[in-house]
Amino acid sequence: MTDPLANPDKVVQALVPAVTTLLAAMTVAETLREKVDAIKQRHLDAEVYPHQDTGERITEPKRDWLIADEDWKLYHAKVDADVRAAGFDVPEGYCPALMAEHAQSNAQRALIEASEPFFGVTTEMLLGQPHGLEKHREFIDLLIKLVVNHPRHAPSQDAIMAEVSVPGQAA
Repeated sequence: MTDPLANPDKVVQALVPAVTTLLAAMTVAETLREKVDAIKQRHLDAEVYPHQDTGERITEPKRDWLIADEDWKLYHAKVDADVRAAGFDVPEGYCPALMAEHAQSNAQRALIEASEPFFGVTTEMLLGQPHGLEKHREFIDLLIKLVVNHPRHAPSQDAIMAEVSVPGQAA
């Protein structure tokens, strides 16, 4: 493990590509989640989709996975059609927001891997401890802050936007 205090510029410089990729992935994931959830919300507002166990109406997109099986197929087909109508060319049954969130998760893992020679921390170490998900988020946040607050190596907005790739849409 390299001592990060011996040459902090080297640490930051090594992390810039991973942070740039992660910031782009976060931007895309948040944007697509908002777009897909708006489509889902229209369907949840227009029709009654009952909870699989309680029969209670599902009213929030984040809870749509609880829709009863017989209603899920209809709901999912309508959402999938509207996602395609919105211009997303993803495989049938795929959600562009989930694809973007998966890319964000991969970028988070890549950032932690890029930092491992300097800090000796792995994703498994973070997630395998009490409150691991919280520690994982905090560590990623610290790494991002380390890079974006550095006066010489912070990625530019142009560099971040160059990394943006929207699932199901041409670059």
